[in-house]
Amino acid sequence: MRVIIADDETWVRTAIKNMLLTLDIPLEIAGEASNGEELIAMTENLQPQLAFIDIHMPKVDGIAAIRAARTVSPRTRWVILSGSADFQYAQEAIRLGVKNYLLKPVDSSSLSACVEEILADYNEDLVKGNEQFEFLTSSYVWGNRNLQDLAELPSYRYAGTLICMDSSLSESLKLQLIQTWLKELHDYMRKAMNHKEIRYARITLRNGEDAIITAWSPPHHDAMAVLRSELNLFIESKMMEYGTEYFALTALQSDICDNLESLVEQFNAMLAAASLRAIMPETRLWLKKELDYYQAKDQTLAEIGKTADRIVRAYQSNDYLVYKKEIDGLERQLLALPPHQLKTGQALITFFNLNMKKVLDADLPAKSWIGKLRELGEKLLPASANKDQAHQDLINQVIRHIEQHYMDDISIHQLATQFHITPNYLSTLFSKRCGVTFSKYITQIRMHKANELLIEHPAMRVQDIAKQLGYYSSSHFIKVFSEFHGSSPSQFREQLLRK
Repeated sequence: MRVIIADDETWVRTAIKNMLLTLDIPLEIAGEASNGEELIAMTENLQPQLAFIDIHMPKVDGIAAIRAARTVSPRTRWVILSGSADFQYAQEAIRLGVKNYLLKPVDSSSLSACVEEILADYNEDLVKGNEQFEFLTSSYVWGNRNLQDLAELPSYRYAGTLICMDSSLSESLKLQLIQTWLKELHDYMRKAMNHKEIRYARITLRNGEDAIITAWSPPHHDAMAVLRSELNLFIESKMMEYGTEYFALTALQSDICDNLESLVEQFNAMLAAASLRAIMPETRLWLKKELDYYQAKDQTLAEIGKTADRIVRAYQSNDYLVYKKEIDGLERQLLALPPHQLKTGQALITFFNLNMKKVLDADLPAKSWIGKLRELGEKLLPASANKDQAHQDLINQVIRHIEQHYMDDISIHQLATQFHITPNYLSTLFSKRCGVTFSKYITQIRMHKANELLIEHPAMRVQDIAKQLGYYSSSHFIKVFSEFHGSSPSQFREQLLRK
């Protein structure tokens, strides 16, 4: 928490500074002012979270200085210092939102209690701010808001990290591990990014993959560069800590983006390139420019990575026909590889072993382990019937939930947790069973309900229909409706009236 101290007496400033530095609280004494004018200028430049200010100062008194400084630094918390308990000043201070009123000489216990109370209030505001940021960004990613609905957010710079998980553990154990890992990451960000102008969020993307978003005001770019570098080191250390022969995480990091729309585009590009991890030499944090390089360098290898990813998804969802088809495709791709690229096979073996319980020997030649994968596929057939029914029962429950709660911010993460599986796995099963993605199915349900409301309630306003369906703005609802039906809600109504 950044602090400034304003008092025309040097010894008072020094005493308060020394007492603050002895507290076991993360504080930065950012500046000292000896008069009201200095305080106003310093507040505008430094944007402190907390300011101690003497009532009686030269040039501009404390109350007038607070009144002026609040306009340039509205989030600063103010504590008044005074040699007497002046009721008139106290009343005005309350009107200005001053947090506390300390009598001089200030003792360490009163100062400590005051700072701890303000720090608790400050941290509570940070938590609420980040929760709101997470809610808004997740809602935008899932299509419930458009950029105009996010006007309340400042002009942030954005960066994101996509988290990909590979594991052959049970779905419930995978869910437990990834949730624990993400909680440690979230706790780290809460402590490291303890600033009003920095935001962070953990969201689930439409395909069920987890992602981290960080955002900051442009003036904090240099400070954020350091924080992002430290965050990357933390992510890599935790990936190493949690990594086993049955569980591994890969992180893919975006470039810095000027807005949330650009970041979502980068997430989509990284999702499209995420299968490269099947042929990459190591599990670690990869930058988007490195992914771009790998894709541009050899498209054949990139296609092999996509095939390997589809094989794993088919195996884990017991889709024998797709599994068999993709194994045949992989064999053809490997046979076409030149000899100097055969080392790609080792990376593929590692990838398959991670996701399919160490089925392959690292020393096997490609032809032999392709045969092993085929044998493994034959074992899918006996279990497919029972698992197919279990999967269908699960998806039926999910569909019932969507039909009952389509107007809410339905989260695939929330539903996956409820059924003790990972969001990514639920996304794969849903797409396989329903033929559309989870998010598109919700849109379909909402659009069918929109039709019913437009037909059954011809006098109902479009903005009320949008709200009832779970959209936060009528303009966004109209855009989605028009894309889905080929006409706006008003045009749809007019067509009905003509019939």
